[in-house]
Amino acid sequence: MAIPVTFLILFVSLTVLVSATYYFSMSKISTKASALKASGAEQEMLSLEKVIKSVVWSPGAHEIYEFGDFGGKLKVQPTSNRLVLNIIDNFSFYDVFFNNSVGKVAYELSTSEPYNDVYFIGDSRSIVNQSSSTITQLGVSQGSEHYEITLSYRPQAGSTSTGSSGGRLVNSIRIYLVNLNSSQVITRLGSYRIKITCLSVTSTWKTYDFASPISPLLVKTDLGEVTGQVSLPISSNALGATVNLETVVCNIKIEEVGW
Repeated sequence: MAIPVTFLILFVSLTVLVSATYYFSMSKISTKASALKASGAEQEMLSLEKVIKSVVWSPGAHEIYEFGDFGGKLKVQPTSNRLVLNIIDNFSFYDVFFNNSVGKVAYELSTSEPYNDVYFIGDSRSIVNQSSSTITQLGVSQGSEHYEITLSYRPQAGSTSTGSSGGRLVNSIRIYLVNLNSSQVITRLGSYRIKITCLSVTSTWKTYDFASPISPLLVKTDLGEVTGQVSLPISSNALGATVNLETVVCNIKIEEVGW
């Protein structure tokens, strides 16, 4: 009886070892496949950002982009990413001059594996000044179910002194925005083609007159529940200052097109 029992034990042990090795190998292969798909999706979103950059600020310009299949889901969300902009001084002045959704594009990865939060372009700040960084925010974050690679745009602000009027020094503040809220709502698996169009570039103006010296002014933001601010130098004298605020918006439309 000893020999058959020994062979049975060896057979069972070998079967368990082979099964464990097989499942471990398949798990490693699956993990590597998921990593490759995630890497491909990253490159695809970087390419999409370059396509948008090629048409932004050029009304009427458009490009067709073929988005590959990386096992995940492309989501164009024009009504998400609400942006509130207001301008304040150090005392009592406060004015909201923009309050609207600016949209975003997200690629939901197919894997639920942990993924490091990282920015490929830009950083977490909700507003930047004209002397630093890019308005693009492209990075990975935890979505409702899986990690997502998200592409969005934040405002950029700058100020200059432009002369004097009525004894007051005149300043100009300019805010640049890229707005995706004219886009089509898209939730798409697999390969597809999308069209990116620069619909228009619009400007709105506001003028603020201050009767006493001021400096600086702050532009505060609330972008997708992330707050931030930039401090803008303002030239003034004993009579105060005049500040002309221009908001320049580039309206981008993303839509799905056939093959």
